[in-house]
Amino acid sequence: MIKATKILTALMTIIALSSFTNKNPGEFIGTYSVSETDPAQITLTINADHTYTYQDFSASDKKIAVEGKWTMKGQKVILQDNNSGIKFHDVWSFDDNGQVAKSRKGLSFYRLCKINS
Repeated sequence: MIKATKILTALMTIIALSSFTNKNPGEFIGTYSVSETDPAQITLTINADHTYTYQDFSASDKKIAVEGKWTMKGQKVILQDNNSGIKFHDVWSFDDNGQVAKSRKGLSFYRLCKINS
């Protein structure tokens, strides 16, 4: 009985720890965007060499076009812009095996779909 309890406890611990592993970066490498007809032209490109480009033309007087390095923190991708003090959606999470990118900044929610790998 004690041996079975120890084995069950070890098995449950292994299952619990494996559920907290980081996503495979290959899942979310690629370009994400809104539809072609959307005038905001929001595009996020995540590259395998830990660089990215991001553009957001939703506000015509404050167009955003930045590039830099990205890092992972837990299950989120953090975009770091070294060249400007522009505020933009810099924290992204990915769902559906890397097919959907989501971000929230204040009351603004973005959902981009992968258009290529």
